[in-house]
Amino acid sequence: MPINEALVSYEVDGDQVNGIIVQPTLGEAPYSGVVVCHPHPLFGGDMNSPVVVAICSALSNRGIASLRFNFRQSVEGEKLNETSARDLEMGLQLFDDWEMVNSVRLGLVGYSFGAAAIARASTNLTSARALAFVSPPVAAIKQFSLSDDTRPCYFVVGGRDRMVDPEGLSEVVSSMKSQTNFETLDGADHMLGGYEREIGERVGDFMARILLP
Repeated sequence: MPINEALVSYEVDGDQVNGIIVQPTLGEAPYSGVVVCHPHPLFGGDMNSPVVVAICSALSNRGIASLRFNFRQSVEGEKLNETSARDLEMGLQLFDDWEMVNSVRLGLVGYSFGAAAIARASTNLTSARALAFVSPPVAAIKQFSLSDDTRPCYFVVGGRDRMVDPEGLSEVVSSMKSQTNFETLDGADHMLGGYEREIGERVGDFMARILLP
């Protein structure tokens, strides 16, 4: 494990959630901080998914700390939706309380299922100032209260994504009240293979614009 990474665990509803905090390679504490959420755990997603790691690395290079963690798993789909929201809420609270992080400069990033978790819990994540969604399910963005959210938001999706319709997502994003940024990566599919670094750079640039002093 790199010297700027540390294992961390926190309790959620009596269960243990494990994660990794990445301290920046630049700047001084207290740092801006971002919680990064991984794809669906029942389909192989975890906190070490390449896109998630690339985002955390890009944030670190910009002087921003990050927390990535493993959602608790459940064989019941709806139960997993509920627990993922709680895992995220408590993870953000952990960062909010950490003395090395500036509690007024927090953000959230989610990839696929992780993006849906942010949308689902958005009303309970008020300490976050900026939200980024990588290949988010269109239904989740439409269903939850993001349309009325006024925080800066960034959306990015692969142009060849067959799980998330880029045009459908663009329509939903265009109706939001917040300051939104929407981008499509031509040639990329939902797995974003070969585009991990580019995704990290784009998300890192967005978060730096909003969260750095």
